[in-house]
Amino acid sequence: MKLFSSTHKSILFLLLLSTLLYSCQSQEPDVVLLDKLDPSFDVSAFYAPKIKKTESMLAADVKEMDKKALKEAFETAMFKKDTLAIFDSEGSLPTPFYLESISGWETKKLKPKKYYGYRYNTMSYNEDKDTLAMLNGVVFPALAMAENKDGKFAYLYATKTSKNKTDYQSLQDFLQKTYTALHLSEEAGSGIKGWESPDFYYFLTKKDRTEEQIFSFGESEEDGPTSTAISDILLEIFSKEYIQEMRKEQVYLKEYIPVVK
Repeated sequence: MKLFSSTHKSILFLLLLSTLLYSCQSQEPDVVLLDKLDPSFDVSAFYAPKIKKTESMLAADVKEMDKKALKEAFETAMFKKDTLAIFDSEGSLPTPFYLESISGWETKKLKPKKYYGYRYNTMSYNEDKDTLAMLNGVVFPALAMAENKDGKFAYLYATKTSKNKTDYQSLQDFLQKTYTALHLSEEAGSGIKGWESPDFYYFLTKKDRTEEQIFSFGESEEDGPTSTAISDILLEIFSKEYIQEMRKEQVYLKEYIPVVK
């Protein structure tokens, strides 16, 4: 009877611990699962610990850090929080206004029409080790995300530099299978593919290039290829509510973003 009671208590404890861990991960996930993204995603909660860690590292005295701490600092991704505001385009765009950070070199001396919210950027990261977002098995090491002043999700840009030829195709296959395809004009979205769900617009872009192989001293070029094929992949996700708000405010949006009905 004691054995049953002890076992029962252990199982109960494990269940409670699992529930607690799941709850914490749900509230402040380390990785954004893009196929599970919904309009209630808490942008500030996701970035808060990352921003805090970045600020702590930047405030640290390098002279007092040992080699291990320095190595960890250099290998740790860093993040930045910017305030977004709406500015007068002064005739430079086809719309009266545009949305930008107030700390940008072209905006820091300008007076905003109104403040919008916040944008969080990945300032430095390790392409091979860091994971901020995932979709259909494809890992994104860098993520920019914005929220309005009420904390509602606005948009995100997920980027990666891939040497794997299947990454782009895996993303495209998933988006094509899961969401409704958009018919973008060649003029507005050359090379861009788009889809929509009830809440979001999704846009996928790929730019192919080659990277020259750098050989170490004494290494023969005959030992391997002299260049590597690389794809720079960008996945953009826009909240339809954000798009509606920008249209209402007459803020500039990329030409390939349709008008929300």
